[in-house]
Amino acid sequence: MRVNETKKRSLLKATSFRIVEITASSIVLSFFVTAYEAVGLAVLLEGLCFGLQYLGERVWNKIGYGREIM
Repeated sequence: MRVNETKKRSLLKATSFRIVEITASSIVLSFFVTAYEAVGLAVLLEGLCFGLQYLGERVWNKIGYGREIM
């Protein structure tokens, strides 16, 4: 059995990831901008984005919308 993702599902996943990522990184950036240097902040944001991407994939793995069983 093969499961295929539709284009709509991929688009919805990418859009939801970007919305969550931009919101979370903006909050972190505004909170830490005075406390850390730019390099440390960039590393922190990369880690945050990585974690959000992982969590988003785990959530979307439980959602059946846009999957086609071949």
